[in-house]
Amino acid sequence: MAVRRPFLAIAFALASLAPGIAGTQTPVQAAPQQQTLEALLSPQFRETSGTLFENVVAVLRARFVDADFRTKQLPALVEQYRARASEAGTLEEQRRIVDELLSHIPASHLGLLSTYAHRAMMSDLAQTPYPSFGFQAIGAGPHLYAGMILEGGPAARAGLLLGDRLVTIDGVPASQSPRLDWRTDDAFIGDDRDPSVQYVKAAASDRIDVRVERRPDEFVNVNIAAEEYTAFDAAEASVRVFRSGASAVGYLHFWYVHIAGVPQFITRALEGRLKDVEALVVDLRGRGGSAAEVARIVSVVQDYRKRTKRPVVALADRQSRSGKDILLYEFRQIGVRIVGEASAGAVIPASFADVGHDSILMFPAIRLPKYSDLLELKPVAPDVLVERPGLFAAGRDGILEAGIAEARRLAAVRRPLPLSR
Repeated sequence: MAVRRPFLAIAFALASLAPGIAGTQTPVQAAPQQQTLEALLSPQFRETSGTLFENVVAVLRARFVDADFRTKQLPALVEQYRARASEAGTLEEQRRIVDELLSHIPASHLGLLSTYAHRAMMSDLAQTPYPSFGFQAIGAGPHLYAGMILEGGPAARAGLLLGDRLVTIDGVPASQSPRLDWRTDDAFIGDDRDPSVQYVKAAASDRIDVRVERRPDEFVNVNIAAEEYTAFDAAEASVRVFRSGASAVGYLHFWYVHIAGVPQFITRALEGRLKDVEALVVDLRGRGGSAAEVARIVSVVQDYRKRTKRPVVALADRQSRSGKDILLYEFRQIGVRIVGEASAGAVIPASFADVGHDSILMFPAIRLPKYSDLLELKPVAPDVLVERPGLFAAGRDGILEAGIAEARRLAAVRRPLPLSR
């Protein structure tokens, strides 16, 4: 397997934060938003007395979910890297060695997060605002491009488009910019399935000047101001109707399965702006989240289909993971069509350990009943295969276009033919 570099999966199924949630194991009572965030930010395990490598190894030896691998294979694997780790001259070098070690352990949700990325991730799940530029960087080196551009967010309003190649940030080559955090994708799942994703670090009142290459040799300068804008704000802003002649297809997108609020969000959209559409597209691309909300989301969509007889299409890509892996599987069981790419196949609860050195180890300590066995490292395949937009997409979204077309096709099939005269 190809060696991976820093670091980790940005979407997951949380466990035991509330009854039925897959991920961290610290129980949380119903509480205000900030209380919920602080609970999410408190790793259950702490191992901070040694080097980064030693601390990570200690957590894995004690807590990694697969006891057979932990006892029979992990010790020999650790010994392969111990000498290099002891000779590492910088913390960055130690992080690379740790990630290489983790890349040989067959599980999702395994890798290192910076404390910044951990807080940002948990803030998104808890719907707690934090300063953000409203996009992330995908890829590496000269192939680094803009992704996860939040609908209605700072980057979107500034004119940044999906697929814009990031050339410089404040005059510094983008791949070398101090604005970019460590990569946050899984160590084990290869780049072809789980490309590098990096947060663009922001503080209150920050601005950045981004030079992008929209199409080959077509350069654009974009100035983006940070603001407190959440992924849930983006979900609310995503709701729209695509019209073509008499056809009206409703659309909504949630980047995360937040720990609360998504079923209610869908219901509001269906009873409001999307009330009179003839088909619905639910966009499940990007990230994962709370397994506890899956049954409620499926119930809302299933009730909508039964009540209205209208078709529903779900959009997926290789970053649709954990809670969304499960959603895609359950949607398929109730007859929802899937358009896009196969999901990530990352369905094992994530636990977190503070391993010192500004680092949080994300790792699986328990299995999610039914779904981990069913879906872990087993992506959900689409009914209609369409590759995700990438470098130089210039904002064009082939998966969305195909999803709307499929929804219109299904609506036309069920639409009664006009009576002949």
